[in-house]
Amino acid sequence: MLKRLYLANPRGWLVVLFAFLALSLAFSARYTIGVLIPVWEAEFGWTRGFISSGASLGLLVMAAVAPPIGNMIDRFSPGVMFGAGMLVIAVGVTAAASMTAGWQFILIYCVFAAIGYGVIGLPLASTVIARHFTENRGFATSVGSSGVGAGQLVLIPVFAALVGLVGWRGSLQLTGLVVGAFGIVCLFVLRDRRSPEERRAARAKRRADTGDRFLVKLSVILRHPVFWLVGLAYMVCGFTTAGIVKVHLLPYAAACGFPLVESAAAFGVMAAFDSVGMLLAGYLTDRMHRPFLLGMVYFLRALTFILLLYVAQDVSLLFFFAVLFGTLDFATVPPMASIVASHIGLRTMGLAMGTLFAMHSIGAATGAWLGGWLFDLNARYDWVWIIGLALALLAAVLVWMVPEKPGYEPKAASPAAA
Repeated sequence: MLKRLYLANPRGWLVVLFAFLALSLAFSARYTIGVLIPVWEAEFGWTRGFISSGASLGLLVMAAVAPPIGNMIDRFSPGVMFGAGMLVIAVGVTAAASMTAGWQFILIYCVFAAIGYGVIGLPLASTVIARHFTENRGFATSVGSSGVGAGQLVLIPVFAALVGLVGWRGSLQLTGLVVGAFGIVCLFVLRDRRSPEERRAARAKRRADTGDRFLVKLSVILRHPVFWLVGLAYMVCGFTTAGIVKVHLLPYAAACGFPLVESAAAFGVMAAFDSVGMLLAGYLTDRMHRPFLLGMVYFLRALTFILLLYVAQDVSLLFFFAVLFGTLDFATVPPMASIVASHIGLRTMGLAMGTLFAMHSIGAATGAWLGGWLFDLNARYDWVWIIGLALALLAAVLVWMVPEKPGYEPKAASPAAA
């Protein structure tokens, strides 16, 4: 079956593979901050609030660049987008290894590298993959996007071990080297294969088509009610995942007295189940009512925060939370991308996903900052998890208000699938 899928669309599955690898490396590099927060606190004397504010700034930078990057996705080849994004990340991470002051942390780690993270994200992966598939779009999107978790399963524990062996500076240098090498490969393997005449014709068509203009497309997207229901929920998604869990889970585990390598292993388990959840969600996206599926992901995610209130008593609960939360973490992506493709359209999908990612990043920035501020205020994370629970429930309600696309027929219900 897998061979048949590949032979039916070899170029499409090559794009899926490179999306998987790019997301694996980029998200692993991004989430090393959870390992580095206690290290930087000890070495530089920075407060958790300062580092969290820097992480929030990085997420806001990602939010700012997301819409124009989304528009570029609609215009440039996958090779240019993946290659350029990875190289920016590589330069930022490598330069961060030499920082000695707080302003350097802000400028290099939280601004420059964040531009690269804004390029290499789920909007790029899901849009590029959607354009290469008509059949099995949800499954292909979930496979490519699952690199977000699969990479962290291996790379975050490896990074934590490297910090103990060669220090945080050497670990960042090695990370930058690997990311940069892969970026160069992307530039060549995923280059635009169209002839010069085809590329010139495409550019001429874009110039002649006023509907391709950034502000025109953006205004169409912003007038769509489904965009706002999905977008506000996705802002909560950012708050609960990249904001409070991905930034503050490892510092929370350290505050509970758990060893760094053991906590990083739990983080890796969560990343592994990111991939499991995304693959499962991709399979279900093609087969059931998508707004109901997306809403259930948010609803169940809300319940997982109850576990975090009791994690301090037993490290096994940390691993149990990692399994459950990981399964629900990126499971929002396949149904959301599918809803955007069918309700808003493939032609503007890159910009729509980029704008949604901007909202996700704003939510994440708020969560990262709020988590650090509340910890500095109370020396506890309880209220952070309670707020996450309440907002995830709200996101579920918002998504359940989205109507399914008229005429959309899940595979399981179609005559062809019978």
